[in-house]
Amino acid sequence: MFQLIKSFSALKLSSNTIAKYCTYNLSYNPALLPVKKTHRKPRWVPVAKSKVFRIPKKPKLPEDEANEIRRLFNNYKNNVRSIRKYLYKKHCTIFEISSDPQEILKEFKEDLVKCHEINDKWNAEVKINREARLQKELDEELVLAEKKIEEQMLREEEMYAFTEELVRKQKEASISFITPENIDAIIDKALAEETDYNFAIYPNGEKIIGKKTRPTQETEKVVGAQ
Repeated sequence: MFQLIKSFSALKLSSNTIAKYCTYNLSYNPALLPVKKTHRKPRWVPVAKSKVFRIPKKPKLPEDEANEIRRLFNNYKNNVRSIRKYLYKKHCTIFEISSDPQEILKEFKEDLVKCHEINDKWNAEVKINREARLQKELDEELVLAEKKIEEQMLREEEMYAFTEELVRKQKEASISFITPENIDAIIDKALAEETDYNFAIYPNGEKIIGKKTRPTQETEKVVGAQ
């Protein structure tokens, strides 16, 4: 900033011009400020030191409202106490009637037999459902396996056909291959048949040979020329 002011001073600029280029227009726009969300202190954070010994003021209720609340609370306690005593007496009489240990054991065994019957019934139903589900999954896996086998066989057939075609083409092309048996004949043929690429082609396909090319009796014509 100081270097910028010195450079402006060296250029002999006015103070207004320097202030114009050396100040920033920081306008306040509330719409550009981030939204402040409500924050609640986490449960594991302890009480602030400034609020440790603070004693909250006890709310003072009107006398008639306090009496009404007290009456409702007393009624609630009486009702709960009555229900508790009623249930206590009821179950005490039930236990007094069946206080015989043999009778209690007999009832327990009967209840256990019923529980076993219900459990066996549920196990049978679950077994049937499980076997049906496993059979369905097995059928689906078999169908999927057959489909994969068919796809694999089809790929192998396509690969075999492609290989056969490639071998056939190579056999056809191997006729013109140079081998140790025919290399002498091919060399003699190349020396006997001179090839000259110094020529031009007319649009009608007529071939014009170069000046140094030996003329031939036959007029050559390139097929496919326009």
